[in-house]
Amino acid sequence: MKSIEIPMAAATLVLLACSLACSTETVARPPPPPVNWQAFNHAPADAGLATPTAKESTLAQDYLAALASPASPASPAFDQLAPLLDADAHLSFPGMDDAHDRDGVLRAHATLFGAFEQRRFVASRIWRTASEQTVEWTMSGAQNSAWMGVPRTHKPIAIKGVTLLWTNDDGTIADAHVYFDVAVAKAMLGAGPKELTGLPAPAVPPLPPPPQIVDASPLGPDQTAVVRAALDALENGDESAFDAQMTDDVEVHALDRASATIGKDAQAAYFKALRKAIAQLDATVENAWTAGAFAIVEYSLAGEQLGPIGWVPLQRDRVVKEHVVDVDEMRDGKIARVWRFANPNELVGP
Repeated sequence: MKSIEIPMAAATLVLLACSLACSTETVARPPPPPVNWQAFNHAPADAGLATPTAKESTLAQDYLAALASPASPASPAFDQLAPLLDADAHLSFPGMDDAHDRDGVLRAHATLFGAFEQRRFVASRIWRTASEQTVEWTMSGAQNSAWMGVPRTHKPIAIKGVTLLWTNDDGTIADAHVYFDVAVAKAMLGAGPKELTGLPAPAVPPLPPPPQIVDASPLGPDQTAVVRAALDALENGDESAFDAQMTDDVEVHALDRASATIGKDAQAAYFKALRKAIAQLDATVENAWTAGAFAIVEYSLAGEQLGPIGWVPLQRDRVVKEHVVDVDEMRDGKIARVWRFANPNELVGP
């Protein structure tokens, strides 16, 4: 019988999930892996459903503009970001130690993006609540210094990602969770997994249109309940309940795939492959909120890896944990489209 190959997006989920048994016997739940992911305890619980203040209304765009600002002797890299940060600001990125206070958050951004010159950040969509803004972005630039273990290549690069920004009423950033796929970016530089070689770079139009902005409404339905139900079904191995949360033509877009997977059959295959690859699945929702027809859900998947997951090789006797953000678009009370953001590289280190 052929083994099922799990796409990286599924990988994202798969890697995740069990925190207990081996495939042949039931054992006690192993201790949690030494993952430094304090951001989820640092961030507030679910974001609210009102609208941002006037000072917060342009913060996502201001944040990206600050990341794109060029460095100079008089203005170090990301110097324009400093005024946007609360003194006690916090940042997390999967696979990297959390950053604390304004200086630490500035250094973390330098680690993530400072190796790229001629940086250009373009926002495609922004979802806003009273205390949180989710911004989907694409960065283009050129690698002009060493980055994540990759020597300087001078190659152009384009990275797609999402940042969750928790905001204060005065228009400053209290917390930021950044997500993009390091392995995909390394592949563009000629240093990533061979499975990702040739993946097309995300397009960055020369004159991008203004981003789509979706504000939360206190009168709208809670779209997150459907996503929570899907994750519960995934954890519990209830395929029919998982299937029931999806439209027949559901699309799933992932950073490590050239095109979306479409239809319930693809999701059923993903479900089966994930359940087969992970002994027992543990899915934990960390943050979730609604904006219009969208649910934004930040969650983690943990478990003992039983086989290779995408390009990630089998790591025996190891509990792994991956952090994921899904942006889900609903239609008639079901999940119609998913945009998934994760960094599977956290499973094997930087």
